[in-house]
Amino acid sequence: MVEVLKLRKPIDINGEKVSELPYNFEEMTARDKSDATREFKKSGNMVSVQELDPDYHLYLFAAAVKKANPSIEIEDVLRMSAKDAGKAEAAARDFFFLDSAE
Repeated sequence: MVEVLKLRKPIDINGEKVSELPYNFEEMTARDKSDATREFKKSGNMVSVQELDPDYHLYLFAAAVKKANPSIEIEDVLRMSAKDAGKAEAAARDFFFLDSAE
């Protein structure tokens, strides 16, 4: 299911001002999650405890954005404001780690 994060501060993506980012956690595959982890590590980060790492959650969110719209790259997502990033991190954390009671 595609959801949308409304940005408080628009960002430039592919030459356009974007004020919302579609994302889709439901359609992500194990490969998508693995790719997000690889990108996170490639940026010089280490995942210590997945459930508690907001930076890692941001990369998971970026992968969900790419799943909803393949023309948006991780680097595009990482240009969002810190306030918007907090909402994105929370969305990923809630989906992957807080909803795990199922």
